[in-house]
Amino acid sequence: MIDADGFSYRDGMLHCGTISLTEIAARVGTPTYVYNLDSVVQRYREHVTAFEGLRHHACFAVKANSSLPLLQMLARHGAGFDVNSRGELHRVLRAGADPARMTMTGVGKSHADITDGLDAGVALFNAESASECRLISDIAAEKQMTADVLLRLNPDVGTDTHPHISTGESSHKFGMTAGDIRSLAAQSAWLPGVRIRGLSFHLGSQIFSPEPYREALLLLITTLDDICGTLDIPDPVIDIGGGFGVAYNDEEQTLDLGLIAESIRSLLGSRAANFTILTEPGRSLVANAGVLVTAVEHEKPARDRIFLILDAGMNDLLRPALYAAQHDIVPLREPEGGQTTVFYDVVGPVCESADTFARRYPLPQLRRGDLVALLSAGAYGTSMSSTYNSRPLAAEVLVHGNAWMIGRERQQMEDLFRGEHLLTEPEAPRD
Repeated sequence: MIDADGFSYRDGMLHCGTISLTEIAARVGTPTYVYNLDSVVQRYREHVTAFEGLRHHACFAVKANSSLPLLQMLARHGAGFDVNSRGELHRVLRAGADPARMTMTGVGKSHADITDGLDAGVALFNAESASECRLISDIAAEKQMTADVLLRLNPDVGTDTHPHISTGESSHKFGMTAGDIRSLAAQSAWLPGVRIRGLSFHLGSQIFSPEPYREALLLLITTLDDICGTLDIPDPVIDIGGGFGVAYNDEEQTLDLGLIAESIRSLLGSRAANFTILTEPGRSLVANAGVLVTAVEHEKPARDRIFLILDAGMNDLLRPALYAAQHDIVPLREPEGGQTTVFYDVVGPVCESADTFARRYPLPQLRRGDLVALLSAGAYGTSMSSTYNSRPLAAEVLVHGNAWMIGRERQQMEDLFRGEHLLTEPEAPRD
């Protein structure tokens, strides 16, 4: 079974929509990421529909997938964007996004991040500390500007997710306590370059229950009511972040966003029309819309297992090594009935034992040159990729309708050394 948006077998070969992945691999090589843009747009529309009846804006979390054509497509369909650095800011500007529909997040915004955000006209800064508020205020005041800011609340709400992708507990570096926020609001007169517009939170990622959102919203609304007694916030903004769980396998069920929207309506009651609600979907729009196409380099028998060694490694897809993420793996040629099943340890070529995608994974017997796809690879694949082992970055291909295009060329060897310099002085004589 293939549980990926828009990917299916046709005439015995795996396709993205109507496009054969084998054809793409023959033209572009491997490893290559392939994204279904039509699926991304569909998921975005479904996300917006879930919050109908609220004054709502969705800001795509660029960290999930920063492919320029993908960002461009979302911008064309009205999406806003949440950026975590000046680099992500300049990416979305390059893609034609409207800065008036952007938020800038990040626990360690630099002077350059804030300056570029102000110069671009970013709508809202998610401020995570009193120190950051002071820096935003100082920079904005120097420019004779006023920065609109959301104070990020750390609600100390636990979520049933991997600790590396949990962000809403008191032990995490993100956000401020409710007490810190009330204190900062009371001292806001000392922040002449800042206008506090509301509050935000982000609980983490891969959250499958609406209850943590409801719990965090209760504290956020109470805290917001407290500071509204101190500040004049005529049109308050609530940003509930992202982290909406998506199914990577049959054991998971995608989070029902309608339940979160209902919590917002019930908690705000008749006041809901006075609030602007922001969400920051990332993974939920792109995870299942992408696959990583890779070729078998070797089949290697060992004493108690058989290794299937791919030409994609942990530098291309870090998630399994970073937090034991599971990705279904399928051959590009549809298995036929009666084929021998082999339980492989599917690994990459990187010089690390952590470079393992799956253990004892059932696949038809494969040989060197056969092609497979790692499914649900549209989020945090390329955005976390690196050139570890001096391996060039993979290519990216985007499918839209009945056509496909290269979104990012495969990195060439000379690109690995660009900007580096050799010694210009002769080597000192050795003793």
